[in-house]
Amino acid sequence: MITKPWLAHYDPGVPHEISVPAIALPELLTAAARDYPQAPAILFYSSIISYAELDRLVTRFAQALCSAGLQPGDRVALVLPNVPQAVICYYGALRAGATVVLANPLFDASSLARQLEDAQVTAIVALSMFHPLITTVRTRIAFKQVIYTNLKEYLPASQRGLFTLLRQDHEGHRVPEDEARRSLWLARMLAQYPAAQLPQLDPNAPAVLLYTGGTTGEAKGVVHTHRSLVANTVQTVAWMPTLQRGRERVLCALPFSHSYGMTSCLNFSVQIAAAMILLPTFETQNVLHAIRRDRPTLFPGVPPMYAAITDVKDARSYGLSSLHACLSGAAPLPVEVQEGFERITRARLVEGYGLSEAGPVTHVNPFAGPRRTGFIGLPLPSTEARIVDVATGEDVSVGKIGELLVRGPQIMQGYWNRPDETAEALTPDGWLRTGDLARMEADGFFQVIERKKEMIVAGRYNIYPRDIEEVLYEHPKVLDAAVAGVPRATGDTDVRAFVVLRRGESATADEILQFLRERLSAYKLPSAIEFREALPRSFIGKVLRRVLVEGWRDEAPSDEPPPAPGS
Repeated sequence: MITKPWLAHYDPGVPHEISVPAIALPELLTAAARDYPQAPAILFYSSIISYAELDRLVTRFAQALCSAGLQPGDRVALVLPNVPQAVICYYGALRAGATVVLANPLFDASSLARQLEDAQVTAIVALSMFHPLITTVRTRIAFKQVIYTNLKEYLPASQRGLFTLLRQDHEGHRVPEDEARRSLWLARMLAQYPAAQLPQLDPNAPAVLLYTGGTTGEAKGVVHTHRSLVANTVQTVAWMPTLQRGRERVLCALPFSHSYGMTSCLNFSVQIAAAMILLPTFETQNVLHAIRRDRPTLFPGVPPMYAAITDVKDARSYGLSSLHACLSGAAPLPVEVQEGFERITRARLVEGYGLSEAGPVTHVNPFAGPRRTGFIGLPLPSTEARIVDVATGEDVSVGKIGELLVRGPQIMQGYWNRPDETAEALTPDGWLRTGDLARMEADGFFQVIERKKEMIVAGRYNIYPRDIEEVLYEHPKVLDAAVAGVPRATGDTDVRAFVVLRRGESATADEILQFLRERLSAYKLPSAIEFREALPRSFIGKVLRRVLVEGWRDEAPSDEPPPAPGS
């Protein structure tokens, strides 16, 4: 019997349980278009697409795919940033009965080819500027269809001509004639769509295939059904009972190709008929201009995004007051970043937690009631969570550290064509092993300590990088920080801190180490501080610790800490 002390701390109006509607994902769009046909669905650099128009475009694309021979269950890959075409093709492919493969457009050809080959992709939709990547991948995989679309197609008319003159050739948006001739074009498919019978969709059928980041090993395909993704969308909306359907605006800076962006931006927005403010990339000034121009009310993001905005001295001048709720995920939210962002925006920024295998959201701090700084919050409605001993799998007592397990309707169906890995990740009674070390307090708030694979064993001590990183963020000169264990040639593990300083600041390693000595136990102190201009991160914002330590794996660090830049 799982006790649920967290229920007592739900905000007023948040249900303890949710009922998952027996619908497929495109029906969320159908409902939004029916209830709010003229409401803006997409805002893209002053270009507006209403929900009624979006629904029409989605149906046209679905009919075009079916007429081109797509069969229910075929995999359609999207290699697209956050542009209107990504929304159209995502829901269009789903409406046609396909399983959507969300591919990272920043992948190199080899990584992309491995994933698309593993998924046995039938068709691929890509931005025209990615044609060198697609052409290379095409030499390894024989797709039935490659569909291109140009960035300018949904730019405002005033910008389209300038784009053609100034950017199209310079940035490589024009597809060579031989590649263009053997490919399809989205614009033509939407203009010349033939009538076609669309399939009846099964809510329990696979909807999306997401590949894990592969930060600690080979990427695996996570299979989510329509039901699991609808469930996580409904859970996330239920967590914010004061939302006004048809009136919210969501800043979509998280990539749709990641589970967090897919659910918290794309599906979430459609569920509440919100306007999606699309940003193909996160560039701080562009984001600030979008906030000033489009007045978002909600901003799901990752800590580096909030830190970047906080670091802009005149950020308040961009009118940040429209924001009222912001959810941080994918990586631990440093206290200094949280407090700094709230200070300049007056918005509520809370930390949440999830993973691709769980749709992804499982825990969030309350948006109205008391939150717990440094904690991932409470399990969502209809979500169970427990902490078990890493060695025995038995439940541990309150406050003890163990592995976090979660269960709920948002959990994946399994890994694509990997029954052994699926059995390892999912227990027979439906619990997902997260691979994260965590603890639960008596009131039901959860705190993630570290991923099991990122915990540093140094001598007889277990060291959790986040403990050190939180203190580093307290230093007024530190913008970004990460801690990793570096294997030494002797077989020991060295604790090293990697630090990015704020613009215009300088510091020495001794200065940073002295700051840590005053606040940490001696066994947690890094052996050295290394200054970096930036930390390597995944496209969603997670620090790639393996990249940080690659250069040090087989060498013992110097006894002298490295100097600060310019010293």
